[in-house]
Parts: sequence; C-alpha cells; structure tokens
Amino acid sequence: MQVRVRLFALIRSREGASEVTLELGEGATLSDLVETFFTTRRALAPLRPHVRIGVGGTLVARDADLRQIRVVPDAEYALLPPASGGAEKRIVTRIVPAPLHDADVTALVREVATDEDGAVVIFVGRTRVTPGTPAPGEEEVAAPFATSVVTHLEYEAAEGYAESELADICERLFGDGLAQQGGIGVVHAVGVVPVGSISMIAVVASPHRERAYIVSRALIESIKQDVPIWKSEHFDGGAVWGANPSALRRSS
Repeated sequence: MQVRVRLFALIRSREGASEVTLELGEGATLSDLVETFFTTRRALAPLRPHVRIGVGGTLVARDADLRQIRVVPDAEYALLPPASGGAEKRIVTRIVPAPLHDADVTALVREVATDEDGAVVIFVGRTRVTPGTPAPGEEEVAAPFATSVVTHLEYEAAEGYAESELADICERLFGDGLAQQGGIGVVHAVGVVPVGSISMIAVVASPHRERAYIVSRALIESIKQDVPIWKSEHFDGGAVWGANPSALRRSS
C-alpha cells in the first residue's frame, strides 16, 4: 500500500519536499514506516532516534510501541524532528506569525489572570546573538559558525500538531495537580524573529507565587521537549537548524 507522509523543518529541508509517498506492505506498522523512510536516507540517520510521529493531527506518545500501531492508507502521517483539575482553569494557546511585541505580553496577562490570582509569572523568549545546539546531523554545517553572531532566527511549526500539544501540556499541568487554580497562556511566533525580538510568551497565573513558579518552569521545559516547533539560526553566510537538548532522546 502507498502511504503519504508529511515532513517538517530539517527533515523537509534535507528531503527537498514537504511530503513523500512510501510503499509499505499490508499490515505494516509505524515501526515499518520509520524503517522504510530512514533506510534509504542515510544523511538523516542521526535524527532517527529523536523523531516523533504524528497521526491525523495527534502526536504519538513518546513511549508508544510503534510495532503495535498499524498503518492505514487513508490516514495522515507526519515525521517531526526534535526541536524544539476540577477547579477553574483558563488556558490560552496560540501559534501566530512573527513578530511578537511587548503589548502582546500585556494582552496575554489580561486573558489569563483574574482578581483571584495573587501571582503572575511571565516568561519571554527572545532571540540572542550566540548560537545554540545544532540538530543531529547539523554539526558539520554548524562548525564554521561556532563563534559567529546570530542575525535572526526563523521558526517553523507543524501548526495543528503544535497547537494540540500546547493545549495537552496545559491540560496535563492542571490534571497533575500542579496548576490547581488559575490560568496558563502560551503564544509562540513562527517566521523571522530578529535579535532582541520576542519569539514566545508564557504566562502562568495562580493565587500563590510558589505554585506559579513551579508551573511556569514545568510549562517551559515541556514546550522545549515536546512541542513540534523548530528554529533555524541565521548568520552572515549561512543557516543552521537547531535542536533543544531536552528534546533529544538519551541512549539507554
């Protein structure tokens, strides 16, 4: 059977296409899909242990056994490289075109916080001039720019998957009891973000400051690890795809 697979960020860039068609045998699993794709693409091999799979707009759990999940020909599949309750709860998640501004911070606080919240923790992510961690397989490309100055970042998102995962993260924080009350808001930009400009805003509102700090940290770490948003660092003379170290799987 033939299966269409969408590609994003570094994988799309290396493949030179945003979609490929794979020929799989009847009864094939997600494990077979991954094997078929990477077997003929040795240049992408360093990404294989870290890739995540999307099916119909939902990310497959990191600990899922891909050998047990059957492939069907009419479903949408995607390969995504690493990047990067009971009480009242307010959740706001958006993926928007760059740029973001200081006024967007104020607007998000107004959406998330109420008079019941005595603490509001705000995280603002900005483009810095120093290079970050290159994605697996990009090390040679990144080497000449190790001491160079970043001119701007360009963010790409698998938007349906990213928005779904952002919402799931916020729901889990409430479900795990970390955010028992209050609100959580995340706005992430896609497109070009110059040095010093804002790429992400995260707001956590809570009746108490200690819980707001804890939730804010857990929120940012989860976004960096699990949300399919990627960045390429641009320099005078070239660009490098980056990866968050926390999004890379460790060898067992």
